[in-house]
Amino acid sequence: MTHVKTALSALALLLLTGLLLTGCDRVPKGLEPEKLVLFTPETQLAPSGSVQTNAIRVELLSRAVRGLLGGKGSAHPIAGARLTVEPADSASGIRAIPAEGVTDAGGTCSFSVELGKGFGDHYLDIVCADAPEIRRRVRFVAGVALANNRQEGASGQPLPKPLRVTLTAPDGAPVAGAPVYFTLARQPGKAGKLSKSSVKTDAAGVAEVTLKTDPDATGRYEVRAEVADCERGLHTRPFVIEALSMCVMRTVIGVLGGLAIFIFGMTLMSEGLHQVAGNRMKTVLAYVTRNRVAAIFAGTFVTALIQSSSATTVMTVGFVNAGLLSLQQAIGVVFGANIGTTVTGQMVSFKLDGLALPAIIAGTAGLLIARRATWQGSARTLLGFGLLFFGMTLMSDELKSVSTFPSFIRVFQSFDCTPQPGQPMPFGAVLGAIGIGTLMTMLVQSSSATIGLTIALANSGLLNIWTAVPIVLGDNIGTTITAILASLNANRTARQTAAAHSMFNVLGTGVIVGLFYVPMRGVPCFLHLVNDVTSGNVFLGENIGRHVAMAHTLFNVTNVVLMTPFIGTLAWLCEHLIPAKKATTATVHLEKNLLNTPSLALFCAMRALADMTDSAWRTAELALRGYKDGKPVKVSDIEAMEDEVDRNQGEIMDYLVQLTRKELSEQQAAAIPVLMHCVNDAERISDLALLIARRAEAQTTSSRFSKDALEELETLLEKATTIAGLTHESLQDGRFLAKAVGIVVEDLEKLAHASMQGHVDRLQKGLCTPERGLVFVEVVGAVENIVRHLENIAQRSDQLTEAAT
Repeated sequence: MTHVKTALSALALLLLTGLLLTGCDRVPKGLEPEKLVLFTPETQLAPSGSVQTNAIRVELLSRAVRGLLGGKGSAHPIAGARLTVEPADSASGIRAIPAEGVTDAGGTCSFSVELGKGFGDHYLDIVCADAPEIRRRVRFVAGVALANNRQEGASGQPLPKPLRVTLTAPDGAPVAGAPVYFTLARQPGKAGKLSKSSVKTDAAGVAEVTLKTDPDATGRYEVRAEVADCERGLHTRPFVIEALSMCVMRTVIGVLGGLAIFIFGMTLMSEGLHQVAGNRMKTVLAYVTRNRVAAIFAGTFVTALIQSSSATTVMTVGFVNAGLLSLQQAIGVVFGANIGTTVTGQMVSFKLDGLALPAIIAGTAGLLIARRATWQGSARTLLGFGLLFFGMTLMSDELKSVSTFPSFIRVFQSFDCTPQPGQPMPFGAVLGAIGIGTLMTMLVQSSSATIGLTIALANSGLLNIWTAVPIVLGDNIGTTITAILASLNANRTARQTAAAHSMFNVLGTGVIVGLFYVPMRGVPCFLHLVNDVTSGNVFLGENIGRHVAMAHTLFNVTNVVLMTPFIGTLAWLCEHLIPAKKATTATVHLEKNLLNTPSLALFCAMRALADMTDSAWRTAELALRGYKDGKPVKVSDIEAMEDEVDRNQGEIMDYLVQLTRKELSEQQAAAIPVLMHCVNDAERISDLALLIARRAEAQTTSSRFSKDALEELETLLEKATTIAGLTHESLQDGRFLAKAVGIVVEDLEKLAHASMQGHVDRLQKGLCTPERGLVFVEVVGAVENIVRHLENIAQRSDQLTEAAT
């Protein structure tokens, strides 16, 4: 019934989302025009008197209309608006064909242009007929042609071809002897230079200069050329010739260096948050055990806290391997981790680079000054935050410098997912982009890092939203490799948890890819939702970084909503895909993956000590009852059980030694010697059990205890069993039961004293033989010794619990 209710709730949420999307699909009425966006170059060069087909393509946009979630809102294209194209100077002879047009459903309109017969600059004004103040001017330079524009070369070398300007007269004849002036107006460095500043055209009307680029700079060179022949009346305003050069090594080092600083900052911030909040992890873990929704919220909270879904997933695998979580609880935590990891993407998508250096300064100062572990963790978090954004800025700056390079553009166009007009997204390109994202994350082993890199690529213009979102889907698949690696040497349930993580991301990616082919207003409905809840129109290239981060968040939230009702089914499927094997089903409490979280590692050690203490008590109880009843247990059986306890002692001691090498709080460091003493107390209980077994085997008398003596011994054993149970519970569940144990121990001591007094009375009355009397005294003494060790453990368990919480 619970599953049905959960499924119905999820279905209702999806229906609500669908209704919202349907509402989003309606275009607001009464849109006010605000601006004209030009898709063609603002300055174009062409022969005099020529006709340039579709030389002008413009879009009319409205004022921003707020979306469902408020914010700045998005501009909408206005359909059915009348645009006119007027020459700035009617004497120039330039005209648009046609002179008027009406915007289509996408708000766009195209015009061809016929240039006038004269040489030089001609201007056209595009005007919105309903709002004449909204206009855009386009410039055409007649009689001028460029060759070898936007060349790409290696830094420090001349461009492969000279920059060439060709002048032609209105009759088509070349213009010879006309001076053309060249100026290097912009360059990425300082060492770039032109071979000449002015050149006269040759007989073919050609003027050429060469450009040598800066050896240490990557970026765009802007050369302005201007024709000024006063004698023949040939004039133009400056027009731009572009060139590109790249210093490959510096670019690679810049991008990878920025990525390295980004990852280091993220790791440092994660460690700092972990240091501040790591002691609360056990509280969160206790919350997880309530239900699947609680597990999802816990996974979200922990991941948002430590800024790493991989770390949370590895920790979850460790919980399962240590027997702290069941498979279904672990799946819930993994679901939540996928939501929590989107915090990093959301954070880096905001323009907070101005805070990077102040945060680095404050964090470094804090580390130098702080002495308390909590303050050091806060300073480390602040320093990591600054380095995160500083690395992001370095990456973005380097990528922006190469974003217009044809070679780079060709690389990214090879897996461009932009659909052709009226066509769906190309499926092969979508799969390729997903594969690239998966491979990137598998190599880096951090989806946050690859999401940051994707946002940087999008902000630089190298990626559009159509391609960035499939890469993000691949990033989510690639991050599962960390959990898979962590589970290789773990138990069956831990491997099932890693498999569930992989299946969740793969199935979720499949769902979103399917939504790519469900159109809404001509775009995939998922991208439509992303665009609607984020400020700016991403399909016009606005605010693309925020849209990528929002797509990442919506992807994970949607998957969790869809798959939460089927957690049980997913667990069942994983159990059948990775069936039980007898050799690997043992619970391993001392999980090494948790050593980086000392509070949890201590809790695991306490759980292991609880099992060790329970085993030692069962061994002692077996030996005591055999001695009491005159039916000694085989010494070999007790030795085998004692050897198991000794093995547990060695494992716990080794684990605690490894834990001492980690960064511990004062309380945690003080708890480790206490825990070691408790381990030795538990081992002494099994040693006493072996001594009792050997003493019982050597006993020759066959007489039995009196009825009163048997009842007294049984009462003592029952009290000791209660003490052992309370001790086990205090270690297993982290409960403060030392006082309760103390009360029961006092009762046992009174009973032991009364039993010894009764024993003396029975001896004096001849109701007990001296041989059996000796056995009675030994059993009572052994119980008192064993209880003393149990009390030692119980009294120290409160201190251990405080250190582990």
